Amino acid sequence: MNSDTEFARLWRTDVSGVELFSARLFHHAFSKHMHEEYTIGMNEGGQGQFLYRGETHRAYPTSFNLINPGEVHTGQAKSKAGWTFRNIYISVPLVEQIQAQLEWQGKGLPHFTQPVIRDQSLRFCFHTLFQALAEPASHLEQQSHLLEAFSQLFVRHGTPLYSWRSPKPETKATAIIRDYLESHYAENISIKTLTQLTGLSPYYLIRSFRQQVGLPPHSYQRHWQLVQAKRSLQTSKPLSQIAVEHGFYDQSHLNRAFKRAFGITPGQYQKSNSIQYG
Repeated sequence: MNSDTEFARLWRTDVSGVELFSARLFHHAFSKHMHEEYTIGMNEGGQGQFLYRGETHRAYPTSFNLINPGEVHTGQAKSKAGWTFRNIYISVPLVEQIQAQLEWQGKGLPHFTQPVIRDQSLRFCFHTLFQALAEPASHLEQQSHLLEAFSQLFVRHGTPLYSWRSPKPETKATAIIRDYLESHYAENISIKTLTQLTGLSPYYLIRSFRQQVGLPPHSYQRHWQLVQAKRSLQTSKPLSQIAVEHGFYDQSHLNRAFKRAFGITPGQYQKSNSIQYG
């Protein structure tokens, strides 16, 4: 694709209440419109401009656009380099569900007061979330990233102000979760299952587990999937079969995860049964 090619894509994810949008604009301009959902925009290249609450706002790389549900706005590129950005649209019912999982004690829905913010520490969080929603990922991974990203966004840039209770060592609950994840590592587990096992709220559970183990539950499950898949690679089973048996969506999903973890592909490991670097 040429660097000056205009494109836009809007699609539903497999998480109910979430849609994704990716675009590079040069000439197209959005007329006045509104969304029923919260809009979290991540600006990645060029410059954009939008009218919101009677004022014109500029969207620069590394900034976020935050639009509350039902608020009228426009949008267009404002530089020769165009405007490249990605949006996450999240429905009000899902935000209410996230509030409950966060043990949100404020009254009403979160409300963004500033339409453009700069928060470098949020960028990795939201790009990781976008990736987990756009590509194959487990329910546990998607739910964990949703809670992490929106907890930080609401606390730093929403009203009313709120802070979370600090996690305590939950030794028994952590042991239960570890045993369950190891025994069911190939299953598409949800955060609800883990909360039912331990009686802890979702976000508190994730933070407490990470504090004690060093990884959140979804990363611990992925680690266990890779360990077991690595053992199976010492057999003559086809890679496609190993991938599915160990909870990966397909062989390419296993390839990406395995190479990130071990530095080589499953096929290379299966062939030589050793890791060699040039």
